[in-house]
Amino acid sequence: MGNATITDLLGNQYSGLTPLEIVERGLPSYTVELLVEVLDLTIDEVCRIIHVSRRTLARYRNRTLNPHLSDHILMVYNVYERTVEVMESSENAKIWLKNPNKVFRFRRPLDYLSSFAGSQEVLDELGRLQHGVFV
Repeated sequence: MGNATITDLLGNQYSGLTPLEIVERGLPSYTVELLVEVLDLTIDEVCRIIHVSRRTLARYRNRTLNPHLSDHILMVYNVYERTVEVMESSENAKIWLKNPNKVFRFRRPLDYLSSFAGSQEVLDELGRLQHGVFV
């Protein structure tokens, strides 16, 4: 997939929109499948991260996701984009996100993406890595 932005993946109907406008409009349900593909995870793993059951997700099929789910998916994708930027490739980003890390108490950075607070911790660590600040 390269380093495409979320709006690149979604197409013209979302180009030019701010993140807030995207969330308010709601992401299409297929965005979950894009996240599965981009992060190379199973649908169950993505469901755990975005706090939605497969059954609820099935109800959204061919519909627009609610703002809460849209916001969470957009946040996860933004963390992924930032990880690719810092790690310099999508493969390195996936490896870093999926492997336990001492900074995260030997949990995977990916596990922290289930909350906005955890996502901020991941973004903070990426900033430290990028600037060579090792704690």
